[in-house]
Amino acid sequence: MTELRFPDLRRAAGLLLFVLLLLAGGRSLAAGNFPPAFVVAGVPVDATAQDAVAAREAARAEGERLAFRRLMERLAPKSEWGRLPTPSGPEISALVQDFEVSNERASGVRYLGSYTFRFSPNGVRRLLKAANISITELASKPVVLVPVLKTGDTVTLWDDPNPWRTAWSSTPGAGGLVPFVVPAGDLNDVRNLDAPAAADPKPDQLAKLSAHYGGGDVVIATATPSTGGEATLDITVSRYSPEGTPDTATTQVSGPRLDGTLYQAGVQAAMRELEENWKKLTVSSGSGSGSAGDQDGMLEVVVPIKSAGDWAAVRERLSKVPVVRGTDLELMSHAEVRLRIKVHADDNLLKVALAQQDLVLTPGKPYGVLQLHSRAASE
Repeated sequence: MTELRFPDLRRAAGLLLFVLLLLAGGRSLAAGNFPPAFVVAGVPVDATAQDAVAAREAARAEGERLAFRRLMERLAPKSEWGRLPTPSGPEISALVQDFEVSNERASGVRYLGSYTFRFSPNGVRRLLKAANISITELASKPVVLVPVLKTGDTVTLWDDPNPWRTAWSSTPGAGGLVPFVVPAGDLNDVRNLDAPAAADPKPDQLAKLSAHYGGGDVVIATATPSTGGEATLDITVSRYSPEGTPDTATTQVSGPRLDGTLYQAGVQAAMRELEENWKKLTVSSGSGSGSAGDQDGMLEVVVPIKSAGDWAAVRERLSKVPVVRGTDLELMSHAEVRLRIKVHADDNLLKVALAQQDLVLTPGKPYGVLQLHSRAASE
């Protein structure tokens, strides 16, 4: 009988653990993550009724209505907004999967708060498909949002007061089609990009700022206030690619006063422009009826690995890609994992969707190669 020595036991145990991790990873692929496009955060409510309970219920119903409309306008291109479905209050409630409340304040007859709603992806998809409206539900990788305030000849970025930056910092940035993070304004940020440079940033400045906050694109949102008959904010939103090429849009909001409410309205308007530009990239290959992305396909890929951790990293990111509808493991070894991936997208949309999770697909026969982008692999 062959003697099994302790080093052999350790190797056998290590191999068993490696295989178990790979198998566990394969099972978890189907679980996925809740799609951020279906999360509507920061919905303010203010309702008055005969008592506090009735006021709370009225506020929640109004919040659901506002959040649902915001969701519809987020998913569909602006050209389709006139055809968006308008379900009843109970029908909207049935589409709400769950919600959270923050900043609650209540009196005997009044209720104020801020809601975050998570809508049922399948329910919303069915509703919009029945209306024959093409949508996108592919979320961008979080961008680094830099709020610049121009008042006369003065440009304010990291210094206080900057009510434009305050408005962005107080807005939830985790959900939506274009999630964002507002820089802290620490010494690193000041060194990487100062106020004068924000008007015409250099690629190396953008790269340093991006790397400090997760590697996403940098968006410079510039607000120029003016007062006259009414207060206005002229807003320019420029999203910079890694090469420093901007995609720019403009918008304007107005109100009775130049106050926090107007700046918050400016944030929402800027976010809509960001999302509309993102939809131009993805909705033509989106998931609506008759679109180029309304097709199923099967990919066979190899994932090169050196450890179970490499596969775990790819597996986790792949589970967050909304156009990936299923996977089958074909082979596992110390060197590679072979997968069959069911996708609901054309080639262009799939490339964009994978890139949002720092995944790179290199076509090949009989297998393509799927791996982490170098910037993610080095984290």
